[in-house]
Amino acid sequence: MKVAIIGAGVMGLSTAYYLSKSGIDVTVFEQKYLLYGASGRNSGGITPMIDREELIPFALESMKLYDTLPSEVDFNFLLRKEGYVKLASSERDAETLKEEVWMQNRFGVSSRIMTPEDVRDFIPDFNPDSAVLASYCRESGVIFPWPVVWGLAKGCRKHGAEIKTQSRVERIETNGSKLIVYSNGEKYRFDFVVNSAGAWSNEISKMVGIELSNRIIKEEVCVTESIKPYINPYIYDISSGVYVTQTARGEIIGGITGMEVDKIDTSSTIEFAIRYAKRVVQIIPKLKGLAMLRQWAGVYDEGRDGLPVIGFTEVEGFVQANGLGKHRGMVIAPALGKELARLIEKGENPSIKKFNPERL
Repeated sequence: MKVAIIGAGVMGLSTAYYLSKSGIDVTVFEQKYLLYGASGRNSGGITPMIDREELIPFALESMKLYDTLPSEVDFNFLLRKEGYVKLASSERDAETLKEEVWMQNRFGVSSRIMTPEDVRDFIPDFNPDSAVLASYCRESGVIFPWPVVWGLAKGCRKHGAEIKTQSRVERIETNGSKLIVYSNGEKYRFDFVVNSAGAWSNEISKMVGIELSNRIIKEEVCVTESIKPYINPYIYDISSGVYVTQTARGEIIGGITGMEVDKIDTSSTIEFAIRYAKRVVQIIPKLKGLAMLRQWAGVYDEGRDGLPVIGFTEVEGFVQANGLGKHRGMVIAPALGKELARLIEKGENPSIKKFNPERL
């Protein structure tokens, strides 16, 4: 069996890793370089404390995989499990937090509700007047996306997978039971082609006549100068979309949850910097006056119903692996990649049937 995977993000590389580990011939096509897409541009927050019950089991499984994968691939992912705090600054959003925690607890997530004053136990400079309620999960934290990608790529190569960077897929043709991929003037024949191209997944789907119509979401992030590390948990304000974390070296990294856009756009805006700075210093006043060193933008995709799009399609051999969505990709991709590899290898996998493209 020969499998092509388009896109070398965490989802694509996780799938490639588990396929190649099973002895399957895998080639990964990346249009630019490792970390070019969303997997290299996010802030690395990971938690099973997410808002869709369909995804919680995969988040829990990925948290376990993040404990074992570094030793498997012999690469340190720089994971820090120091907790994750969600904030709500309105009564309506406070009720949302309560409903989420109730749902998460049903699936075995050890999240809990806390008062804004309680948050000070974890973040001494937190301003309790900036929120009306909070939730917290200890078994969460921050992972550095770059070594995750590098480590998975190393693991793929160890098991014989080939990763072709600077290899944009230009065309895909169907030829009986085979799919022909054209890239850099060469053509390759595969039994399966996995579309894990993130924000470019709609374009890849059109190459085989499929209208995928995933939402394209643009998100901006920034980093400041270093200060003495003191912010341990990852903080996410669901009311404003602002999130913030601190690296082990002391930089403050944060951004605002993305908005849907009509086309792929990775330009930075002054509007983002103003909105982010205003809200983040309300949450943590000590950050006022820090120099913003760099800001950037990334794009990712989300299924139209808010769930990933994963599984076989009406085109024989063409497989979707995209649409992971807002603030979930890093924490569900390893487990989803493992389950997708099982689907391709075995021909069926009930655990991910709910994400089948046919539902759309």
